[in-house]
Amino acid sequence: MNRLLGKLSGGDLRSDGRANEVVEELIRNPRLFGQLLDGLSEPDDVIRGRTAHALERLSRTNQDAFRELMPQLISLSMRDRVPMVKWHLAMIFGNTAFAVKGVESVVSALFRLLTDESVFVRSWAISSLCIIGKRDKRRRREIIDAIKVLRDDKSVAIRVRAAKALRVLQNENEPLPAGWSKT
Repeated sequence: MNRLLGKLSGGDLRSDGRANEVVEELIRNPRLFGQLLDGLSEPDDVIRGRTAHALERLSRTNQDAFRELMPQLISLSMRDRVPMVKWHLAMIFGNTAFAVKGVESVVSALFRLLTDESVFVRSWAISSLCIIGKRDKRRRREIIDAIKVLRDDKSVAIRVRAAKALRVLQNENEPLPAGWSKT
């Protein structure tokens, strides 16, 4: 484990630990980006979760850094068992969808995340799909149809998020809810 990942270790997933400190260090020294990426392969759930959090924070301002990573991130979003990892990946997909090639694969990954067990993962998948659908009229109908299914979800939080997303996607003048887009 490298020094940067050492800062992300310890404790449990209820805390971001020192992820924000790691982000500040990476902003000052972008050459450390590869060291942070190593955290996605760590067997420790806490390190992977905090790595995903730090990457999401970085994706808000540096979408280009994720251009080549998308296949790896999409694959990880389908196989990682930690909800914190997957919801931060869903957020990254919304932050970077228009900076990477193959937005189709990003949308497909988000569609699959809509069926995740975790309410947090599904919520952020809805938000990211809404961000993409708001900007990409060609995909909007497909995204609306996928989100409509969630209007009857067992989770109140998902039903509310789906209703907000549908309002935004079906009304050109409706802005994204505060906090959905962090870029």
